Amino acid sequence: MTASEFRYLRAIEIIKKEKGRVIMTDIAQKLCYARASVYKKLLSLEQQGFVVKDDGKFISFTKKGEEEYSAIAEFADKCADILSEKSGLDKKFLTHDSIEMACALSARCRNALLNNLK
Repeated sequence: MTASEFRYLRAIEIIKKEKGRVIMTDIAQKLCYARASVYKKLLSLEQQGFVVKDDGKFISFTKKGEEEYSAIAEFADKCADILSEKSGLDKKFLTHDSIEMACALSARCRNALLNNLK
């Protein structure tokens, strides 16, 4: 999963918590992207099996999407903690970098690192 794809899934999660349901327009507004761009990315995420459209318009995670999102989110959060501790920077300023790092690594590498950090 790319960092861009992860950001879409994060937006879906946030909107779902706020509104209880997610439609494409909500994602476009949240990310400040054009609807056409969001449509293309959601189509790609759907083809990869990360999201599904219920009733043709409500967007939610598949099991695969939830698992992948959760794994990357956990690793990115741990990375941000470590980067903050070691750099002295506020964790909120390290979120972007930690997501990029988490998405750049394979699942095998993320899991091995997480196991060694516990």
